[in-house]
Amino acid sequence: MQYYAVIHAVCGLFEGYSDTTCEFYPDKETALKHIKQHVDTYREDEMCVRIEHDGDSTYVTLSPDSDDYKACVPEDMDHDDWVSENDASVEVFRIIELDMSNRSGSTESCWLTWDQQDTTQAWDYYPLCMSLVARVSSDVMENAGKYSDPLYQLTEFISAVYYRKHAFIDVDDYVMHAFRIPKPKGSDSYDSPKDDLKEWMDTNVNFIS
Repeated sequence: MQYYAVIHAVCGLFEGYSDTTCEFYPDKETALKHIKQHVDTYREDEMCVRIEHDGDSTYVTLSPDSDDYKACVPEDMDHDDWVSENDASVEVFRIIELDMSNRSGSTESCWLTWDQQDTTQAWDYYPLCMSLVARVSSDVMENAGKYSDPLYQLTEFISAVYYRKHAFIDVDDYVMHAFRIPKPKGSDSYDSPKDDLKEWMDTNVNFIS
């Protein structure tokens, strides 16, 4: 089975970077229609100064000073330089094709990961809940104590993996979203019992408290 995920995010760590969303669609046509509806709304916004299409990505530049943008770009500087020097932000709509044909109907949830800082899909595979928790915990703990104590953020992330459809972690320069991929309708799939979360945390997380 295939899904088409539509990520809507600000690029990088601009204001609103924690509000990244992801919607899943059964075909690309529906995903493109969803993006078009959003982009059409942006076209009517006077703060929208540029809309750029690049493959499966659509970029929307927003600025409170649209007159200045029109006056100096591209005559005086290129678009990226102008954004970095002014009170502007860039949002992206990106379609990610997910091939779930090898997924068994009896497996637990899989996740799509998003690297917020680099504005791209974080991993080229779709981990199960336990694999997601294990890798993120390992990645975060490599820098534990270097900048800040990750215990609270890590605990919140693990809880979200087992209880919600969206998990988010923000520890210094490690900023990632994870989105639960829908299960096929009518499948007999399951999620790991919640007791697994407590057992995993008792074994692997308490040592950083």
